[in-house]
This record gives sequence, C-alpha cells and structure tokens, in this order.
Amino acid sequence: MTIYISIPITGQEQEAREKADLTKAMLSRAGHKVITPFEVYAGKNPVYKDHIAFDIRALLDCDAIYLCDGWQFSQGCQLEAEAARIYKLQIMYERQPSDGGAYFFNR
Repeated sequence: MTIYISIPITGQEQEAREKADLTKAMLSRAGHKVITPFEVYAGKNPVYKDHIAFDIRALLDCDAIYLCDGWQFSQGCQLEAEAARIYKLQIMYERQPSDGGAYFFNR
C-alpha cells in the first residue's frame, strides 16, 4: 500500500521533518511505500499554495493517508484529510500515547 504522511509543518519544520522520517521508517518496515510532504517537489521558489497543491496531487496517487497528531489544527492537514475522505482513501490516525494498543488505527 502507498501511504501519504500528513503532518503539521508550519512553524516547526525541523521537528516535523524528523517525525516524518521516523514515521516513514516505521511504515516502510511494515511493507508500505511511503511519501512525505518533504519529498514532494513543488517547483522552483514555491509559496505555501504551491506546496499544498503538489501535496494534494501526491496524496491522490496513494492508497491511504496517515494523519499525524495535531493534524486537526493544521489547515493543510485538514485539506489533505478532506481530499482523502472525498476520494475514499484509507485514513490512518496516529494514536495518542494514552490510547494504548496499536500505534495507529484505520477508520
């Protein structure tokens, strides 16, 4: 399965990049092909809208979206989640530590 990682980035790029890399490694070890927003080329000198447009395009080539914690507070992640819902992609959520059990679950 090909999975797109949706992660809040604005104002925390370095932390988001590190978390995206760790999440990609975890999902890759489970046998998935994984795409992060940091791997999506958005053109020369892109602005925010360019990143979002190219990220949505990359997402639509995937089978699923993995929503990292805090996605609901990020407009970009909300847009990605809604696109995944509209196009009936599998939606995976990162669990909060208090949830226990598996690391993520599917809706």
